[in-house]
Amino acid sequence: MFRAQSAAARRSLSTFSIQEQLQQHLLGAHDGFNMKNTLFRRSHQPNVDYQSSAVMSLGLRNNSVLSTAEEISSGFSQHSMVQTASASKPGFINVKLQDDWIANHALDVATHGVLPRAVSEPKKVLVDFASPNMGKELHVGHLRSSVLGDTICNILEFQGHVVNRVSHVGDLGAAIATLLVQSQDSQDNGSNNLPIEFDSSTPISTLGQWYERGKQRLSRGDVTFKSMVDETVLAMQREDPAWKASWGLTCEISRLAHKCLFDRLGVQVRERGESTYIKLIPLVLEKLRSVAEESQGALCIFVDGHEKTPMLIQKQDGGFLYATTDLAAMYSRIFGWEKDPTLYDRLIYVTDTSQSLHFRHLFQAAQMTGWLKDRPVDLQHIGFGLVMGEDGSKLSSRKGGATTLQSLLDEAGIESQQRSVVADADHRAIGDAAVRYYDLAQHRERNYKFSYANVLNLKGNTAPYLMYASARLHGILRNAEVSESTWREYLDSQDDAKSLLTEASQSWQPQERALALVLAQFEDALIETQANWYPHVMAEYLFRLTTQFHAFYEACRVQNHKPRLVLCAATDNVLRRGLQLLGIKAIDRM
Repeated sequence: MFRAQSAAARRSLSTFSIQEQLQQHLLGAHDGFNMKNTLFRRSHQPNVDYQSSAVMSLGLRNNSVLSTAEEISSGFSQHSMVQTASASKPGFINVKLQDDWIANHALDVATHGVLPRAVSEPKKVLVDFASPNMGKELHVGHLRSSVLGDTICNILEFQGHVVNRVSHVGDLGAAIATLLVQSQDSQDNGSNNLPIEFDSSTPISTLGQWYERGKQRLSRGDVTFKSMVDETVLAMQREDPAWKASWGLTCEISRLAHKCLFDRLGVQVRERGESTYIKLIPLVLEKLRSVAEESQGALCIFVDGHEKTPMLIQKQDGGFLYATTDLAAMYSRIFGWEKDPTLYDRLIYVTDTSQSLHFRHLFQAAQMTGWLKDRPVDLQHIGFGLVMGEDGSKLSSRKGGATTLQSLLDEAGIESQQRSVVADADHRAIGDAAVRYYDLAQHRERNYKFSYANVLNLKGNTAPYLMYASARLHGILRNAEVSESTWREYLDSQDDAKSLLTEASQSWQPQERALALVLAQFEDALIETQANWYPHVMAEYLFRLTTQFHAFYEACRVQNHKPRLVLCAATDNVLRRGLQLLGIKAIDRM
């Protein structure tokens, strides 16, 4: 949990967005400018830090584009953070920032750390993620939902919002009923070499075996078995005490197994299963009747019109479905109820993109019923792609079977040790962090190929590479003979180091200025990350920062050079904050 900062602290330069400042200046320079066409891009041209093509979007005559760019760029000379501004063909605006402004920003980050912006009205946000099915082991798909949802929560909490992390686990319905019915069939289990005993020592893998056997029987048209499963679904929905013990045991075994893996990934989430909403469903169904219709004995909502498949909310036998519990959960989150009276301002759901239609229907149903008119809650679905094998096919384990999340993490630890990624390290912890970071470093909406060679690469955009930089920074601190101190304590004892950084900026080496400039871009990276919930943007920024730090360290002598130690302090603070937001623990030795 991130602690809120004081209002005074929040005015720190670390909350300063270069992009916003440059855009605001442009917006006042021409009526044709807006937030979309005034974006500045980082530039690698000599003496140019940022470049904008905004003038070329105005539809001006060719002979007036460059002159307009020149006129607008001349106005930047009044800006306190701009050193030079110029125009170039065919109509670019080029900006170079003041060295002393960049130096002051680095000093602020070094002494105060990376602080959040002030939030005038903190929002109450519920993030629904992870959400595995009880009775099943976590698979690679849960990796993406878990680490993405956890990272979203980290960022929102850092910014001062009140966040509830919820795992809407599947503890009700046909899947768990199939498992339970199969677990009771000792004759069939025995004849198929499956365990027949069911107690607290039963591993979650056995629950999965029972489910898979039950699924086989259903696919083969075992009418008797299907009838028993259907009856069990209804019995569970009616909270029949006959199933209470085995149902509860299944959930407890699953809960412990899931928590172990969540802990390894650094994921914090609170379970709230589908069964939580059983008593609320009759009320919600009544609320939905104004927009629902009966079709072939079932209750439906024709979200996309009668020519399209409707959303089913109650079956012919009176049973309810996945959509029903989701609507009940949404209703409780919008209006509050006895188990959670919080009136949320925002609901974020994190699942794979295959569920996009389901959530569009849910959100539209909430709109149709008038729920959002009564309480204008922001509803958002964050979809993600699949984790694939190196050949682009479904990811499989070394033994050729389906990959569970545990086997994925365990193999990462083994690979870390075999590759000697880090000497004398906790290879399991390195492997776990590497898997989490690599997932977040991929574009969330796309499928990606999983490769241990890429995940554990010490020279790429990976957790080991960033963790190595973190360890090197702490090594620099130890070599400054303050091994038991922190950067903040060191700087507080070295007053002249603070003023020297601004003075030193007048004769910076290129690598010093380049590092300080990247440090000043953290807030922009955070804003861009949150705009579409793309954690890969933050990962790319941290990789760029770390790469620039290594270039600085190789080119510039740091020992006994106080201004450069200030840059190291700022780098350490930014890197640690970025890793913290992504859920990766920085290390002091490696």
